Order: sequence, then structure tokens, then C-alpha cells
Amino acid sequence: SENSIGSGQVLQRPYAFEEAGLIVREMTDLLVLDLVDKGLVTDQIVLTVGYDIINLSNPEIKKNYKGEVTTDLYGRETPKHAHSSANLGRLTSSTRLIIDAVMDLYRQIVDKNLYVRRIYIAANHVVDESSVKKEDTFEQLKLFTDYSREQKIKEEEEALLEREKKIQQAVLNIKKKYGKNAIL
Repeated sequence: SENSIGSGQVLQRPYAFEEAGLIVREMTDLLVLDLVDKGLVTDQIVLTVGYDIINLSNPEIKKNYKGEVTTDLYGRETPKHAHSSANLGRLTSSTRLIIDAVMDLYRQIVDKNLYVRRIYIAANHVVDESSVKKEDTFEQLKLFTDYSREQKIKEEEEALLEREKKIQQAVLNIKKKYGKNAIL
């Protein structure tokens, strides 16, 4: 069975592309903090963005929309939702890596001209961080590659991720002690 955790939000009003992107970023940040709090890591994020019915009731937007149309639970026409996943390439709970992947995905799949009404973000393939063991990796050597430089870059990246983990833990501790709105 596949483990996943996620969150969804129905927005109070239709949101334009840029402001909906801010909501996606905030939801992703909260999801990542939830992963860190539970000691979990993931290697795949799924993003689903649902559009508002105003997109097809507004003649200006409707005439420019060429995508698929679907019917909602109330029988109203609405543009088909945007849905896709991003593979992170490694098991992680890094805010930077996950937010970058989600925002890239958001820019790729969401129609900039449509208003957003629903957002759902999930982390797939979620496992306990302590169950993930470092495995030796092997690669074909290349004649003109500076491996000492590549090793230094890898070490710097790992150090950066470790610093980020400490910041995430500090944020969680502050929120637990002073409330979820303590850090704005």
C-alpha cells in the first residue's frame, strides 16, 4: 500500500493565477512542516488545482479557453482541473526542494488565464526518515571529471539540507510553544 499525506483547500472566492500560487506555496510549506514534525520523508508530490465556474460564465474568459470542460457536482460547466505529480529524485523533507518542485509544477500545469477555486497537495511514497538508510551508489567514471569538486558540491548540499532541517525543527518548536501564528 502506498503511504501519502496531503491537504486540500476550497478557496472562499475565485483566485487569479498569482495569488493562488501564494496559497499553493503556503500549503506546501505547511505540508513540509507536517512531514518534518512526524519524521517523514517523501520523493513525490502531487498537485491538483480545480478551477471556478466563473471561468466559463464570463464570456471574455470563455472565448479564450480551448481546454476540456467538465461538469461539477451541481451540473455546472467548469474547466477540467489541472493535475500532475513531481518526482523529487530523492527521499526528503526539505522545504526548499519540495517548494521549488511544487511551484515549477504549478507554473507548468495551471492555466494562467483561469481563476482557481480548489487546491489539493499530497506527498506520496511517504516513509519514516529513520527507516531510510544511506546506500552506496556506484557510477561510471568519466575521464575529464573533477571528482574532488563534485564531492565537495555534494557535501555542501548535504550541509545545506542539514542546516535547513535545524531551522525547520526550530520553527516547529516555536509554533508548538507559542501557537501556530507565532511565526509570520
